[in-house]
Amino acid sequence: MRLTCLGHAFWLLEAGGLRVAMDPVLGARHTGGLFELLPRRTVEARSLRADFVLVSHAHFDHFDVPSLHALAQLDPETVVLTPDALVAEACRILGFRTVRLAAPGTRIALSGDLSLALTPSRAPDVEWGVLAETPGGAVWNLVDSAFSGPEDVRFVRERVCPGRRLDVALAPLQPLREVALSTADHVGFVAHHYQHMLACAEATGAKWVVPSASGDGHAPPFDAMNAWVYPVSPERAARDFGMYSKGSNVLVPEVGQALVVEGGEVGLAPGSVSVVRGAAGDPRVFRPVDPAPLFDANLDGARESELREKAARWARGELSSAVERLRAREPEMVGARFALEVVLPGDRLAFSFEPGGGITEGSWSEYDVLNVVAGSMLVDVIEGRRAWYEPLLAGCLRSVVRGCVVSEGRARPIVTGPMFVYEAIGYRESTERAALGRARALAERVTSRAGAR
Repeated sequence: MRLTCLGHAFWLLEAGGLRVAMDPVLGARHTGGLFELLPRRTVEARSLRADFVLVSHAHFDHFDVPSLHALAQLDPETVVLTPDALVAEACRILGFRTVRLAAPGTRIALSGDLSLALTPSRAPDVEWGVLAETPGGAVWNLVDSAFSGPEDVRFVRERVCPGRRLDVALAPLQPLREVALSTADHVGFVAHHYQHMLACAEATGAKWVVPSASGDGHAPPFDAMNAWVYPVSPERAARDFGMYSKGSNVLVPEVGQALVVEGGEVGLAPGSVSVVRGAAGDPRVFRPVDPAPLFDANLDGARESELREKAARWARGELSSAVERLRAREPEMVGARFALEVVLPGDRLAFSFEPGGGITEGSWSEYDVLNVVAGSMLVDVIEGRRAWYEPLLAGCLRSVVRGCVVSEGRARPIVTGPMFVYEAIGYRESTERAALGRARALAERVTSRAGAR
C-alpha cells in the first residue's frame, strides 16, 4: 500500500491495483480563494489517474468543487464515494456518472486486496474517516473526525480493526482557533484542546503517526487571520507528539512523497503524481496580540451603491422577519437587542432590531447580540455565491454575545447562537446554495463550450 501526500488532507491511496484520491484539492487555493495550501503547490490533475474519489465531508477544504470538476472532465467514469448528499448531488451535476452515498460504519471491498472501513465522527456535520486495509498493512485516515476522547478513539478502532495493530494513522495534530476572533471568544492558546488532539492521535495505537488535515492558511488579502487561527506549527506538533507518545513514531512526508506500508514496515519513496511547488515560506505565525481589522476586500469589484442597496433590502426584509420568528420561538429573546453592522469598502451600514418589533438604521451601543459582516461577502451569501463559513473563516463575519437574563440575585447569559444572521439563511442552506451553484456554473460552461464547437 502506498499513500502519496498531496497537501492538507489530500492523499492518493494506491493498493490492489487501484488509485483512490481522498479529499482532492488540486489548485493552489480553495474556498473561493480565501485559503491557500501550505506548503504552496499545485497538482497536475492528469497525473492523478484516480479510479475512486472519496470526499469525507462538505467543508470546502475537503469538498473542492473546481477540483472535482477537473477530475470529472478528465474521467467521468471515476467513482465518487461520500457520506453527504450535498456532495453527491454536486458531483452528479459536475458529470461523474457513478456517485455513491456511503454512511459511516460502512465497509467496502474495492478489490481482493483492498478494503475500506468508513469510521464515524462525533461532529455535527455528516463526515467519516477512512481505514484502509490490505494483507500487508492497515492505515487509518482520521481526516477531521471528532471524538469525545481517547476512549472513544480506542472503541472505534477496535470495532473496525479488531486484533490488528494499525501501521499508520493520518491524524490531525494541530488545534485551530477558527472562529475565536469572529465570535469574540478567548483568542489565545487553549492547552486542553491541544492535549485532546494529542491524546486522540495516541489512542489510535498506530506504530507511526503522520500529521494530516493541517496544511492550509489564509491567503491575501485575508492573511492577517494567520496570526489568530493557527496556534501550533506543523514542526512543533510533530515534535510535541513525539514527546507526548513514547509508544508511537512520527513521520512527516514532504508534499509529493509516498508512504510505503508493507509487512509492518513503513518507509518513504517518490510519489507518482506531478506536483508543482510554489513559493517557500509559512505565513502562519501565531500572534493574537494585534487586532485584525474587519474590512471588505470586495474581490469582484461590485459597486458600493449596489452592495448598500442589496444589504439594506435584505436586513429590512428577510432578516427582520427571521428575527421576529426567533423571538416568537424563544420567549427569552423577546426583549433581546439585535444589531447588525455591514462593512462596505468605504462606509458602514448599521441596523438595530427593536425588542418590540421593527428595524431602525444606526448603531446601537446597548446590543445583546452584535453581528458584523463584510458587505460584498454578505451579498454573495444572499445571492447564493458563497456559504456563510467563507466570510466566517476569513474573519469577515464576527459576533459578540453579551446579553444576560437578570433576576433577583441572579444573572445568566442568554442562550442563543452567536450568528443571528443564520436565522434568515441557514448555515447548511448557504453551503448547499453555494456548492450547487458553483457546480451548475462549471457544468454549464462545459456545455456552452461544447455547443460553440
